[in-house]
Amino acid sequence: MKRIILGTAGHIDHGKTQLVQALTGIDTDRLKEEKERGISIELGFAYLDLGSDVRVGIVDVPGHERFVRQMVAGAGGIDIAALVIALDEGVMPQTVEHLDILSLLGIKHGVVVLTKLDLVDDEFALLAEEYANELVRGTFLEDAPMVRVSSKTGEGIEEIKSVILSLSEQVGDKSVHGLLRLPIDRVFTLKGHGTVVAGTLISGTISVGDDVEILPQGIHSSVRSIESHNRFEQRSFPGERVAVNLRGIEQADVHRGNVLTHNGEFRPSYIVDVNFTSLNRSPIKLTNLKKLRLHHYTTDVEATIALADRDVLEPGDEVMAQLRTSSPIVPATGDRFVVRAISPSVTLGGGVIINPRAPKLRARSVKTFLETEREDDPSLISSLIKGSGVNGVNRNELMGMSSFSSTRLDKTLDKLRTKRTIIQLDSTERRLVHRDFLDLVQRKISDKLGRFHNDNPLKEGISKQELRSMTPGSDRLFKIALDDLISSGTLVDQVNTIRSAKHSIKLKDDERDIKEKLFGAINKDLNAPPVLKELISSVGAELKQVKSLLSVLEKEGKIIKIKEEMYFSSDFIKNVKGTLVAHLKSQGSITPSGFQEITGSSRKYNIPLLEYFDREKVTLRVGDQRVLRGAGSSLENPKDA
Repeated sequence: MKRIILGTAGHIDHGKTQLVQALTGIDTDRLKEEKERGISIELGFAYLDLGSDVRVGIVDVPGHERFVRQMVAGAGGIDIAALVIALDEGVMPQTVEHLDILSLLGIKHGVVVLTKLDLVDDEFALLAEEYANELVRGTFLEDAPMVRVSSKTGEGIEEIKSVILSLSEQVGDKSVHGLLRLPIDRVFTLKGHGTVVAGTLISGTISVGDDVEILPQGIHSSVRSIESHNRFEQRSFPGERVAVNLRGIEQADVHRGNVLTHNGEFRPSYIVDVNFTSLNRSPIKLTNLKKLRLHHYTTDVEATIALADRDVLEPGDEVMAQLRTSSPIVPATGDRFVVRAISPSVTLGGGVIINPRAPKLRARSVKTFLETEREDDPSLISSLIKGSGVNGVNRNELMGMSSFSSTRLDKTLDKLRTKRTIIQLDSTERRLVHRDFLDLVQRKISDKLGRFHNDNPLKEGISKQELRSMTPGSDRLFKIALDDLISSGTLVDQVNTIRSAKHSIKLKDDERDIKEKLFGAINKDLNAPPVLKELISSVGAELKQVKSLLSVLEKEGKIIKIKEEMYFSSDFIKNVKGTLVAHLKSQGSITPSGFQEITGSSRKYNIPLLEYFDREKVTLRVGDQRVLRGAGSSLENPKDA
C-alpha cells in the first residue's frame, strides 16, 4: 500500500477544515476553543483511503498568522500540498506566506483548491481564479490542478479525490530501510495506557516492542502499541500518521519538537551547514549573525545565521550559510527548514541542510566552506565525514546524518575507501575518518619527531607513548598514521622508540671526549662504579648532556642501566650473570651474602643488581633467597636479556 501525507495550507477561515471534513467525514478541530471560535489553533489530522492501494494521511494546519509555527510543524514531511483559497475573499496575506513556506520546504506536488463555491457567482469565481493563477505563477503550483469546490454542497469533492489519487502516483515510494525518525507534534496521556507521542513518520519503520530513544533528551523507552489512522498496527511505515504508546515515560518529559528514533541512530546538533534562500518578498534584510526563529519539522528554536562571505543577505539571494541553534535539534542531510523573524513574525527564507553536525565556521575556513562540492553522493558523504573532525563518525551515525539507505551509503563508502578519501579505523564500529585528518596526524608526528631530534640530538628516538601523547585523534588513527610512515620508509620503528629515517647520532669532538670519560669512569671500578651524581662531577658536564651520552653508551651495548642513576659495564654484568647462573644450577639458590662473594660489591650495589636480575627474569626471589628462573638459564648477551 502506498502511504501519502497531504497537507492543507491557506488563510484563516478559507474553509480548510470544512474541506477535510467533506473529504473524510472527520472534524479535525478537537479543542473546545477551536469549536467556540470556529478556527483551527492546533494541527488537525484525518485520513482518507483511496481504493485499496493508497492511504492518505491529512494534516490540517491553522491559517491564522499567530499560528504559523503550527503550520510549519505540520507542513514538514508532507508529499502533496492543498493550497486553499476562498472564492469569496481570494488571495490573502496568509495565502501568500503559506505558499512561500511550502516552496521553501521543497514540496513538489500540489493542488489549488478554490473553496466556498456556493457563496459566489461564476463571474466572481473567475476573477478569484485569475488572482490565484497570478499568485502561483513561477512556483511549484504553477501547473497544478485548480479545482472549485463547495464543502457545503459537495460539489467538486469527488474531483478533488481524483486529483489526489492522480498526484499520489507521481510521489516516489518511500524507503523503509532508512533510520527511524518521527518528529513529535503531539504528546498526551491515555488513562490506563500512559504517554502517547504522535507525528508523521518521515523515515524508517517502527514496530511494537522496539527499543526507542527520545531526542535531544536521550530518554530511552520501548513501544507498547502503535495506532495509525484509527487502527492498531504491529508496524508503521514512512508516510503514515503514527501515535506511539511508550513505556515508562512521563508526559512532562516529552514535548513537541522532540524526535523519536531507535537507540543510538541520531545525535543532536547545535550547528548545521545549510544552503539558504532568502525570500524575494522578504520584508527584512538578513544580516550576518542575526538572531531568528528556525523551524525544522516540529522543532521551533532560536538560531543565529552566520554568513560566510557577506554582511547582508539581499531578498532572493541563495548562499551557503551556517545556523547555530540555542538548543539542540535532530537534523539529517537533505532536511528542509524555514526561518522567520523573531519580531515582527514574518517568514524570511529557508533551504536545505547540507551538514547536520558541522564544525563552527571560522574566517580561515570560509574558502573551503564555500567551495566544498556537495552535489553527488561521494562528495556529500566525504563532506559529512570531514565535518566530523579528527575523531570521525561511525557508519550508523553517518546513515542518520545523511538519510541514505544502507545500500546507497555502503556503495558510496566503498568508492571513497577505494580512492583513499576516507579511512576506516576498525571493522566492528566501522568508524570513518577523512584522509585529511590522517595527513594531519602524520604531519604532527613528523613535526614532533623533528623537534625532538633537534632538542635531543644524542637520543636515537622518542618513545611511542610520548609521541602518541602529542598527537590528536584516536589510538587507532595514530597507529594507522604511524604504520604508514614506517612502511613508506619515512620513520624507523625501534620496538620501543621511533626515529626519523634521516636521523643518526653524530657526536661532536667534545661530546666524544665526555663519552669516553664516562665509559672509563664506569670501567675503572667494575663492581663499584660511580653513580650519576659522581659521574657528572668527574666529567664536568651538565646533567642533560651526561644522561644523553650514557644513553648512547647503552645503545652501543657498552653499559647497562641497573636503576635510575646507576650504570655498570656490560662485560661486568655478563660475567656476574654467568657465575650466578652456574651457582644456581649447582646449589639451587643464593642469599644476598652469597651473591656478595660473586660480585665483591657492597650492599649499595648488590641489592640493585639482584633486583635487576629479577626484572630480567634470570632469578626469582623466594623469601630472602634467589632461585633460577627458566628464562635465565642461558648465557645470552645481558643487554638482550
